[in-house]
Amino acid sequence: MKIFLLMVLIFFTGFILRAETVHLVDINGTEGLYLTDDQGLPYMYELDSYYNYRITENYLKNGHPGDTLKAGIPWDSYSYYPPGRPAVYPPVISWVSIMLYRLLDPFTDMSLYELCFWLPAVVAPFAGTVMFFLIRKYAGDAAGFAGGILMVTAPLYFARTIPGFFDTDMFNCLMPALIVLFYTGVVESRDKYRCITSGLLFAVSMLLFSLSWTGWPFMLYVTLASAFIYTIISWRMGTLDLSCIKRLFLPVFLAVLLIGLFNGPPQLSGANPLAILDSTSSTGPWPDIYESVSELGHPSVEVFLSAAGPLNLGFGVFGALVIISIFIREDMRRKHLPSFNLFILTLSLVWMMAGLSAYYISVRFGILAITPLTFISGIFLGVILSYMRTISGRWNFRADIPVILLLFLIISVATIEAAEIGRIPFINDDFADAAAFLKDGTREGTVVVTDWSYGHYITASAERPVLFDGGSQNTPRAYWIFRAFETDNESLSAGILTMLTSSGDSALSLLENRTGNTSLTVQILNDILGVNRRSAEEILIRKYGLDREFADKLLEYTHPERRNYVILTAEGMRYVGYWYLYYGSWNFTSVTPRPLYEVVDTGGSEMLKSVDEGSWRGKRPYRFIIKYGNSVKRVDVDESRNFSVIFLPDEGEAIIIDRRFDDSLFVRLVLLEENSKYFRKLYNNDNVIIWQLK
Repeated sequence: MKIFLLMVLIFFTGFILRAETVHLVDINGTEGLYLTDDQGLPYMYELDSYYNYRITENYLKNGHPGDTLKAGIPWDSYSYYPPGRPAVYPPVISWVSIMLYRLLDPFTDMSLYELCFWLPAVVAPFAGTVMFFLIRKYAGDAAGFAGGILMVTAPLYFARTIPGFFDTDMFNCLMPALIVLFYTGVVESRDKYRCITSGLLFAVSMLLFSLSWTGWPFMLYVTLASAFIYTIISWRMGTLDLSCIKRLFLPVFLAVLLIGLFNGPPQLSGANPLAILDSTSSTGPWPDIYESVSELGHPSVEVFLSAAGPLNLGFGVFGALVIISIFIREDMRRKHLPSFNLFILTLSLVWMMAGLSAYYISVRFGILAITPLTFISGIFLGVILSYMRTISGRWNFRADIPVILLLFLIISVATIEAAEIGRIPFINDDFADAAAFLKDGTREGTVVVTDWSYGHYITASAERPVLFDGGSQNTPRAYWIFRAFETDNESLSAGILTMLTSSGDSALSLLENRTGNTSLTVQILNDILGVNRRSAEEILIRKYGLDREFADKLLEYTHPERRNYVILTAEGMRYVGYWYLYYGSWNFTSVTPRPLYEVVDTGGSEMLKSVDEGSWRGKRPYRFIIKYGNSVKRVDVDESRNFSVIFLPDEGEAIIIDRRFDDSLFVRLVLLEENSKYFRKLYNNDNVIIWQLK
């Protein structure tokens, strides 16, 4: 009963704290309504959540993750259109959602969307209950309870598993904890049947993790590395035998076998370290779009210390040192860590070091460090509690009160820390209204050109295809989209977007296969996409010496019959303008110069003073561009300067920009929001504008 009560307390602590975030308590009422959908729920926090929801909905409707089948393969015809891409995604998040939806459907009127919205808050607290069982094996119930609370309140894990964060993160602490729990059961159990059962559960857990998240090989490497290191240590100590080797390696072999049987060689190839690194990097001469994704970069010192949780990180790292010092002294180990053995010490240290290394590489992998840090923190707390009991016996006082006070203090700090975490939805009513317009006010099949970060929401809510999204951004196509926004040649912009929305990458592939030279391919396409078909043909034949037959074939892709497309711009694009200008001006033969682009807050008086004095914070610009409502005024200042200043009085912002981009499509559509030579507004609200070709 005691164990069950502690499990329930851990679970509901995690669930209730997460559920409270739905109220958006740190946001005022009007803004809160703006960020809340028609069902009274906040819009989902990350746009990947909308992709996961769309995949789940496809499973429910079609029995597979695609919206259609192509040559028998589930196909996502909305993403990376044309031609779309295979609908390949870890399925467990969809399976769990659909299973619970069908289970609850006869008793509630909860929609699939609502279930997906709440699922992270239900699944994530189970990581705390698993951690409780793992820690109590070695440090007792009290330490296990504290560790479980630390698990469900770890800042990064908490922030990525609140209601509305419908992503695979909910499994990324739960599954590793299960894997380690069952792996220790295999190695440590002396009962044959319990050992076999634990081995099977370990293999199944590893299989489920491989179906939950593409980063699953991390735990495969942790268990293998721990097994090899423990084997070497046991051999040096003279305690290694065949039974030990079987216990260490057979479960891992069984897990790999199951993964191969259920997923095939492609999933196992994902365990290749080079393949994992390649998935977050770019090769070849094309720009690396992942460079612009903040969560794939190194964490700052502040983020590194705070995201994993100061308690988890502090207790984890310091606790590891204390545990090692106790373990090497036999009398201390027997007194304070009687159940802690060499294998779990090896595994926990390898696990923690691997997690911290992954965290240092990328903020995205910080979640991998949370589980081992929490485990070691729990063991460390168990040591502290043991010391307190020893001292109480020596000094003749009851240890219960200080133990309870210590646990209360730690749990209070952890829960208060979690309760202060809040997020702001990426989507708002303006986006929802724009998506509704796309769905009802444009032809079916209309392609939407927008920032890749908005792609998943557009495909899920507007049911319209996009050129790229959060699952297809790091491709050569990205350069051409950014190039269309970066250039001041609108004929070229229209030509690029017409080519991409009608024939996709066909022209690029055909020409690059012919030239074998990316730089030359880009040069040729930049020369012909801004002119009509006849002029383009002359350029191909006379300037580049291509034969007429090949030129005609290429022109079918570069100058095709135009497919209906629109451009969607949003206020948020203002803050990523640097990347549009940087990638769009990519130099394929030498280092690309970094463009000047900075958004700063400013007041109306400073704007007026700057224009009157002809300087911006002590420096004379090339030009001032002032947007008053729907009108735009340009004031030339100093021809010799290399930057311009764009004032947005209504927003209280100024954009300092490289003068080369003053007349770029990005400036016209995103910053100044003015109709241009080739594009006019089709729809607009306070936050979003939809443009169409004139």
